[in-house]
Amino acid sequence: MVLERAIHDLLYAHDCVIVPGFGGFLTHYRSARLDTRQRMLHPPGKDLSFNRNLTRSDGLLVDEVARLEGTGHEPAKVRIGTIVEAWRARLEREGRLELNQLGTFFLDAERNLQFEPDRRVNHLKDAYGLRPVTAVPVQRPVEALPPPVVRVLTPAPPPVTEPVEEGRSSVLWAAAAVAGVLFMAGTVFVLGRSDNGTQWSGLNPFGTREALRYTARQVGPPPPEPAETADLVISDTAHGLQRFRLDVAGAPELVVDLGPAPVPVAVPDTTAVAVRTETFRYHVMGGCFSVKENAESYMAALRTQGYSPLLVDVKGGLHRVAIGSYPNRQMAEEALAAARGSQAPDAWLLVK
Repeated sequence: MVLERAIHDLLYAHDCVIVPGFGGFLTHYRSARLDTRQRMLHPPGKDLSFNRNLTRSDGLLVDEVARLEGTGHEPAKVRIGTIVEAWRARLEREGRLELNQLGTFFLDAERNLQFEPDRRVNHLKDAYGLRPVTAVPVQRPVEALPPPVVRVLTPAPPPVTEPVEEGRSSVLWAAAAVAGVLFMAGTVFVLGRSDNGTQWSGLNPFGTREALRYTARQVGPPPPEPAETADLVISDTAHGLQRFRLDVAGAPELVVDLGPAPVPVAVPDTTAVAVRTETFRYHVMGGCFSVKENAESYMAALRTQGYSPLLVDVKGGLHRVAIGSYPNRQMAEEALAAARGSQAPDAWLLVK
């Protein structure tokens, strides 16, 4: 029972728990789901599976068993080996092994090991205590649509056109003809009495005409000629009152104030800035692993709990993992006390 309890407790905080010589238990996150057939709403959780190829110990289960029984690592390893041998013997004898709060192992027709997890246990810490609830559909009232409004469209009346009298139309045409004759007669009379040399050819719209030319009159005095100019060249280094003479005959001498001399600006020899860096020499060690994959799994589990683990080095074939690193000894000792009280009872301090 102690091994089953240790595995069950570790699965709340870790995604993988390896039983040396037997296999590894793996958890996978599952979101909340709705079962439409049974009308049940299931909370989020972790699906449990088993991989018999994960047999190398990473020290996680040994530490937990040693903590529960109050013994050292070697007695805990012997205890785990004895329980695993009893599990294998029971499987060979009965073909079935049921572990409390974990699931059931059995041998199929081809003598292959199969695992069926316990669906009643949820290893997700955030969903602890949640149970499936009945999903009751909500009956929404259906609003009745108003009856359709029927409108009868009446055709528009045809436009009323007033009849045009034939006599009135004839009078209008006669008036237009008389007006044209009177206009032509008035034009002939005016041209016959004028003595300004008006020609009849100017009234012919189809004849050729001589192109007219426009000559603008000159009003006022002629525009002044452009004055003679000269360039004034000033040196970039000149300052104070300076006298200049223009290269123009009869031009006066100019006195120009170019301002005070520029003040030299000192330029530093270097722009380097000293940066002080802190060295993290104190490491709170959480475990040593001979297999690098197990060390990486342990570091991943620490990250999920809010720690910043570090693979310090590899010494004697063991990958040494630190729960945290600190720049001074006081901070490291406080973190060591906290780790021994919760995460790693066997944690120790490494100064490097």
